[in-house]
Amino acid sequence: MSDNQSNVADSDTLVDDVFKRWAQRPVRFAVGAPHTDDPEVLRALRAETHPWGVPKSEAPPIESEPPPQGENLLARLRPAVVILNHAPAAAVPDDANDLPLLMVLYVREGKRLVGRVLPLEATIGEIFIGRTPDNALVLDDGSVSRRHASLLYSDEGWTLRDLGSTNGTFVNGVRVREALLRDGDRVRVGGVILQGVLDSPRAQRVDEIRAHMETIDVLTDAATTQGLLSRMEAWANAAGRPEALLVVLDLDGLGAINQKYGELVGDDAVVAVAERLRRILPGGVSCARLGGGEFALWRSEPLAGGVTSLVEQVTDGIAAEALALQEGRLRATVTAAGTRVLPGADSPALVLARVREAMRLLKRGRAPR
Repeated sequence: MSDNQSNVADSDTLVDDVFKRWAQRPVRFAVGAPHTDDPEVLRALRAETHPWGVPKSEAPPIESEPPPQGENLLARLRPAVVILNHAPAAAVPDDANDLPLLMVLYVREGKRLVGRVLPLEATIGEIFIGRTPDNALVLDDGSVSRRHASLLYSDEGWTLRDLGSTNGTFVNGVRVREALLRDGDRVRVGGVILQGVLDSPRAQRVDEIRAHMETIDVLTDAATTQGLLSRMEAWANAAGRPEALLVVLDLDGLGAINQKYGELVGDDAVVAVAERLRRILPGGVSCARLGGGEFALWRSEPLAGGVTSLVEQVTDGIAAEALALQEGRLRATVTAAGTRVLPGADSPALVLARVREAMRLLKRGRAPR
């Protein structure tokens, strides 16, 4: 087998694994330290400073206060702030290899933060997470409180505390005031999702999680658009394949839900739609989230009743009972459109684009031509 054929086979295996794991929540990933060769970041990593710039060799005042907001905090804060402002594709400094860390997986507003990491250094003391610059991990998202949560190390391990935040702190989907973190726990701070890796080895695993984030949607654990297209292309390249089917559906009124209840409830509704789909989809149908409240369903072989049957099953199944949210329930409907996909016809990307457009026309109340 040639190298190219081997790479294609490996890719197909990964895609199949992604879709199998979609139905087995929660998906837990391990992460690593940041890769960088920037001299400024290396100097920051070696700096021994208190969160507000006090040398560790000096005891901080008992009632120390953060520096005034008007100061240039970036030059004084500990290394995490510097790291968070660098692209995620850089090399791991040797002296960061053994530090536990948190990695940002999902930020609704500050998407530039996705993939960044916060090394957790026990000797620094309490590590604060929040929206303002006086935090070690600054999350520029409206759902995060000014000083939202903190992490503190003890003999038992790292303890996460909610600091009276408005939108709460969650560990693996459960709201907590205080919790002892375990390796692989997924933390939600307001609407921001982070992953913790506390056990060694750490640095070598950062590329793995970033690769998984290309094919698995962090919010819903469904496949991403890239994961869906990979699966469709694998079908298109296979010999003797039967016809397939594709359905695209969209949660109705997501904008109104965000406006009336807040974007956290909107995210919660999207997650609930993904959970409902897991329960009602027939065997062999895989799911991807395309963005917002839009999902695609793919089956690489014929289905009894065809596209019409699957569309009816999905739309009726979502509308049948209210979606279970973190706090309360919400009635919802979806609009869906689908098509048979014939071997040798248009490319997967073009087929997907046409079905998405048909669904959007239906949502606007017009029939596609």
